[in-house]
Amino acid sequence: MAQTYSQQLLAALQQHDFSQSNVLLKKAFASDDQATLEALANSLSDLGLTDLAAKTYRHLLKLDPDNDEVKVYLAEILLDDGQDDAGLDLLYDLKPSSPAYLQGLLVQADYYQSCGLIETAKNKLEQARQLSPAEPAIIFGWAELAYSSGDYQTALPLYQQLLSKQKRVAEVSLIQRVIACLAKLGDYEQAAALLKQHKENIVGIDAQYQAGLILLQAKDYRGAVHYLDEVLRRAPDYVNAYPLLAEAYEADHDPDNALAAARTGLTYNEYDETLYSLGAKAALELGEQAEAQRLLQKGLKMAPDNQELKLQLSNLYLQTGQDEENIALLKHIPEDSREPQVYWNLGKSEFNQDDLKSAQADLLLAYPSFKEQPAFLRDLIRSLRATGQQTALLEVLQKYLKLVPDDLEMQALLDDLQTGA
Repeated sequence: MAQTYSQQLLAALQQHDFSQSNVLLKKAFASDDQATLEALANSLSDLGLTDLAAKTYRHLLKLDPDNDEVKVYLAEILLDDGQDDAGLDLLYDLKPSSPAYLQGLLVQADYYQSCGLIETAKNKLEQARQLSPAEPAIIFGWAELAYSSGDYQTALPLYQQLLSKQKRVAEVSLIQRVIACLAKLGDYEQAAALLKQHKENIVGIDAQYQAGLILLQAKDYRGAVHYLDEVLRRAPDYVNAYPLLAEAYEADHDPDNALAAARTGLTYNEYDETLYSLGAKAALELGEQAEAQRLLQKGLKMAPDNQELKLQLSNLYLQTGQDEENIALLKHIPEDSREPQVYWNLGKSEFNQDDLKSAQADLLLAYPSFKEQPAFLRDLIRSLRATGQQTALLEVLQKYLKLVPDDLEMQALLDDLQTGA
């Protein structure tokens, strides 16, 4: 039996031969019956050849101007192509009595959602729901609208309802949506449990990345490493995966691999501030102080206003006795932007540099935030002793000993003060 021109056209296109497409399409219009042309239009649309599909749908409407199903298909293509007015005209031409009216409402809802007109999209979905409340496409539409709006509490039961009967809707994996909703709602343990039960569904790179993120939040660090490693094996330039991988290794007490992940990630994105921080932390755990300092200093060249990197470098300067460098680093922070930790760190270095007045002033500025921390109170006690502030010293000593009552050295100092020794 001879092939129809529609079949010949599809066969050529599937072989990536576009040379005769317009000629074969015209011959199909002239010779093939309406049912064959409808099948052709749908196949062209499925192949993503929307220009040819639109021509075919338009031809079908010339043959049958009342074919509402074809109007909906053509409207979808036009809306996707930015021809909004033409697409909406077709959809608004549908009458409530039309068998295609429901599908037209769903297309409108999807369109208005994509434009950010959420209330209009909800209105269209509500009209559709009144016509067919149990229709899976409508339930899915509501779920997707809620999901894209960040209303995961509403979306979750809708996806779960659909999941009880099917695994996918078009290209959307329902189990992945359920897992994502649970994670967005902060139920990482349940999300991780479902993820492990349905790991065969976690196949795409983006899905594997999300799996790694969820497992990291659920504190399954080795599971997170597994998925994130797979992402980077398949796409080494997937830059968002490196900070998560470094964090997972760090949390799993593997600083060697954490540092390696940070270094590799920085070769792809030297502006990733998180990687400088994580890399420096891992380097310090490995005793590589010079490497930690190098990473932090380079990070601050890339992001000079990053307070976290400044505090990390400040702590490292204190640890390595680089008080002048620490003071220079922290003094550049505007006073209205200084965190309490900045004042504490400044006070330490100023004390070590015998700038007792500045040290005491900065430590007192930090006092309201750290007055319940024994380590801070010890530094303040040291400063008050050096400046001879007996009354304040007595008060801070008493506060310290309430927190650390078995510190014999501080108890002896308090006794001396109280007896006037």
